[in-house]
Amino acid sequence: MSKRKIRVLSLSEKLKIVNAFECGKSRNEIQSEFGLPESTYYKIIKSRDSIKSQCSEGHGNIKRSRHSEFPDIENCLLEWIKQTLNKNIPIDGPLLKQKSKDFATRLGYQNFSASNGWLEGFKRRHDIAFKKAAGESRSVDQSVCNRWTEELPSLLKGYDPNDIYNADETALFFKCLPDKTFTFKGEKCHGGKQSKERLTILQCVNMTGTDKLPLLMIGKSKRPRCFKGVKTLPVDYASNTKAWMTKILFKDWLKNVDKKMMMKNKKNPAFH
Repeated sequence: MSKRKIRVLSLSEKLKIVNAFECGKSRNEIQSEFGLPESTYYKIIKSRDSIKSQCSEGHGNIKRSRHSEFPDIENCLLEWIKQTLNKNIPIDGPLLKQKSKDFATRLGYQNFSASNGWLEGFKRRHDIAFKKAAGESRSVDQSVCNRWTEELPSLLKGYDPNDIYNADETALFFKCLPDKTFTFKGEKCHGGKQSKERLTILQCVNMTGTDKLPLLMIGKSKRPRCFKGVKTLPVDYASNTKAWMTKILFKDWLKNVDKKMMMKNKKNPAFH
């Protein structure tokens, strides 16, 4: 009976096995992928710290990993990232750089520069990636859109492009956090509960883009504190208890626009 041929794994192959284990793959998946006997698998996993240490020192045909010039700043930043992600608060590049500057100031560093190059190196050294947090999505009834697109040309027939206006409202969630964040590779990315505080903004412009009407902003408060002492605004402002567009608000806005059109000698503009 012939002896079983022993397979000798390189250090880089062992590192791949360790990475697969730390990414959450099961023992059976790893053994099947790399053709490992059970004893070899457990031996590699048990020695994973040593394997990663050897690889970082440049052995096993793996490029030498660059060490940070400011390890204590990066250690503080890593701890802050973990705490922030646990609170479901998204993190972006500018925020990372600002926090690193704050830590550098606290630690007494005068020569630290949170440059883009440093940020890219920091992300590589600590396996940090930019991901989209899981969230909600909403679909639009495409049949309604298609029907409106077909009917619109006949409704606009006979109007000059300068007299055709498009008005649309959008919600401004001014306390809403970004839906992407830096996180550690191999980890699932979850988004927290988003703030529902909002304003409604109505935008209106003519077809040629030559006449952009002032924005209509709708808030909850009739007299916001931030407007105290302000005599003029670059927008029109209205309010109701939910900061939503209503038939009454839209009707009042349209009457006001109509008056301004008459002053400009524009007759019967088309709004859609």
